[in-house]
Amino acid sequence: MKRVPVLSRPFCLLFLLLFPALLAVAQGSGQVYGRVRTLGADGEPIYLTGAHVLLVSTTDPALRLETQSDDTGAFEFKDVPTGTYRLTAQLEGYEEGGEEVRVEAGVLQEVTVTLRLAAVKEEVEVRAEGPGIRPEQTAPETELAGAVYQNAPVVSERFLEALPLVPGVVRGPDGLMKLKGARTTQTGWLVNSTNVTDPVTGEQAINLPVDVIEEVEVLPNPYSAEYGKFAGAVTSIETKPSTDKFGFSLNNFVPRLRRREGSFRGVEAWTPRITFSGPLVKGKLTFLQSFEYRLTRTPVLSLPELEQDIDIESFDSFTQFDITVNDNHTLTPVFSLYPQKNRFATMNTFNPEPVTANYRQRGWMGGVRDRHIFGDGSLLESTISVKDYDVDVFAAGTGGVFEPPLHCAVGPFSASTVGTYVLRPTCNFGSFFNTQNRVSRRTEWLETYSLRPREAHGQHLVRVGFAVSRDNFRGFHHSRRVEVRRNDDTLAERIEFIGEPEIARDKTEVTLWLQDKWSVVRRLTLDVGVRYDYDTLAGDHHLAPRAGFAWLLTDDNRTLLRAGIGLFYDKVPLNVGTFPQLEQRVVTLFDTDGMTVVDGPRTFVNALPSMRNPYSVAFNVELDRELTPNLLLRLGYLQREGRDEYIIEPFPSLVGVPTLLLAARGRSRYREYQATANYRFREDSFLNVSYVHSESAGDLNNFQEYFGNFENPIIRENARSRLRFDVPDRLLVWGEIETFWGIRWAPVLDIHSGFAFSLMDETRNFVGARNHGGRLPTFASFDAQLTRDFRIKVSGKKRRLRVGIRVFNILNHHNPRDVQENIDAFNALELYNSRDRIYRGKFSLEF
Repeated sequence: MKRVPVLSRPFCLLFLLLFPALLAVAQGSGQVYGRVRTLGADGEPIYLTGAHVLLVSTTDPALRLETQSDDTGAFEFKDVPTGTYRLTAQLEGYEEGGEEVRVEAGVLQEVTVTLRLAAVKEEVEVRAEGPGIRPEQTAPETELAGAVYQNAPVVSERFLEALPLVPGVVRGPDGLMKLKGARTTQTGWLVNSTNVTDPVTGEQAINLPVDVIEEVEVLPNPYSAEYGKFAGAVTSIETKPSTDKFGFSLNNFVPRLRRREGSFRGVEAWTPRITFSGPLVKGKLTFLQSFEYRLTRTPVLSLPELEQDIDIESFDSFTQFDITVNDNHTLTPVFSLYPQKNRFATMNTFNPEPVTANYRQRGWMGGVRDRHIFGDGSLLESTISVKDYDVDVFAAGTGGVFEPPLHCAVGPFSASTVGTYVLRPTCNFGSFFNTQNRVSRRTEWLETYSLRPREAHGQHLVRVGFAVSRDNFRGFHHSRRVEVRRNDDTLAERIEFIGEPEIARDKTEVTLWLQDKWSVVRRLTLDVGVRYDYDTLAGDHHLAPRAGFAWLLTDDNRTLLRAGIGLFYDKVPLNVGTFPQLEQRVVTLFDTDGMTVVDGPRTFVNALPSMRNPYSVAFNVELDRELTPNLLLRLGYLQREGRDEYIIEPFPSLVGVPTLLLAARGRSRYREYQATANYRFREDSFLNVSYVHSESAGDLNNFQEYFGNFENPIIRENARSRLRFDVPDRLLVWGEIETFWGIRWAPVLDIHSGFAFSLMDETRNFVGARNHGGRLPTFASFDAQLTRDFRIKVSGKKRRLRVGIRVFNILNHHNPRDVQENIDAFNALELYNSRDRIYRGKFSLEF
């Protein structure tokens, strides 16, 4: 046999290494040319500048090319390997368009992509963000889709309940959502760009049926200047558009019975939802209507079985019409109704049923959005909305003697006077001390104009907007006597209230903003904006500049660096402005015999020397790396410094006068290190794993903690420390996985540090540093949902039936919610109210 010459072996090796490239050359390449357009009212084409065009191989998703359309709407891809591709075009304000393209060697493939004006929609969407680099997005964000409420184990299937699936978002010890280390009142809440916070307290103040939710987006640092009136984070809610296809769904129509003391006693929960949509005039007028009734009873397991339920009853309605005037002009009127009753709202281990407060709201919101595309491709969006939010807070009981739980009964006890709120070391007695009746309205007008993209050292997408809103508030605010008693029932402190109960305040807000998304080169995008705010309550004029960038670091488009910094001015809630109108406190301190006065009575004047808008300076750095087409790794750091927050503090003698001082001199700080991995098994199956190390600190006497919906009568000296909802470490794992036999498994593992608490003595004075008394045990919960879809025939047509089961705290981990913070109580530092394993069924029918 003839031997191969030794010198030829390197050439053989070189041939093997270059074979794939030689094969590609042999296969050849082609070219794709096209234009992006929309159709005007007269049917004539309008070519669109600045559309993002993406070409992705259907056989190898890693093979992807992207560009933008020029001033004539044209785009081009050269030297494209032969094969089949999916071509898509996207532009803000339009629905995504695209088609499949076959590239052949030496052939110029011509394509025309027609985009339709996006439907005007009002949505609240929480969407699971899958792997993939998004070079146009300069600010960190997390999205959770409306499907999360159907597929993930969410306890009450309300949009707020899914937010803890976002890294850095936790439910605080008060039951409210804390987003990225911010108090609830520091968060901006939007529904279809409309402000839906309570004008009086700044709290989130709207409920929507989850079936209308398209997306809920959490934005820690939105560098777009259109976002304002917040100092912490923004939660943006979008609703689903109606369509020309009739649809109907029915969910949770089977009530769950309540079992107490070995027998069934009424209903524990009933949460039926019905949603229907479809065309009224084909191609011109469609509608979406959803109703949700909710009755839930949540037990406080440390209280007697027949006196442990927190009752919530609500009715939510959402109505939307989508009107197509022509291809470039749409109108979307909406109306939402969300009354609610919450009985025993403040109940916990140390506030038994007769001591609690009831909460009742009557709320509605109506509005219309107009969206119009002009002949040059620019877009004008106009929104007018009116929101009413009326609230009542009142005592659930009338006081007097009641049979206390075992952990409350100790030592001598005298009957409480009717109408008196009595605080003892073990528990509270009597009846809740505060009554509120609030009537408020917000009227808002928004305009946003998106200019046609311009070329000047890169491409510029410029948007400009303004907003005017008017808030009105009239109310009744009355408090009754509060007593602090020792273990031996002697009186330690008495607080009484004098003055007129009527309060009122109004304000007008004006906003102007300008934003430029500048694509400097293909791999670098800058977001630069400035926002101007003025409100008549604080009377200050504010300019808030912001800037961020997204930079593709590698040629394979798989490594993205984001960073930015911004100044954010918060809203001033109307209850801050009414503080001087509130009743004055008369405080008397008593000696150990409970009769000898050692100080007082002192009448504290409510003082608010000046008002100004709280603000924060925040920045972040984030690195995204797409390790494989299915695996995305994210590393990030976020920091926020808050200033001029409203702090309440008593001064027994301020310039010789006892004063309860409200001043904008508070500070806060949040730092977060995040590592997140997202793996997508296929389009409908994914797994998210995240670890967050964070620090939340600030002034503890925040005004809304004491004068929000449920007031706290005991106000001590302010301190700066870790915040109550500080969570240094958190591991979160969740996903949705399609398994065998069509069963979908959605697991959620949440492990985080316990919440900090303070220690106090029998006179309600703090012992040691506040929020350094200890932490609750580490919280750990493993939840899961299993569902399966079936096709059944109803009226001769196949319908989808979904059945499943949800299990919460599968491992039955001890997660106490309450701790006895009073060191003079016989049960000091004992833990209470841990929820056991919970089973819930799931049943829905879609037509």
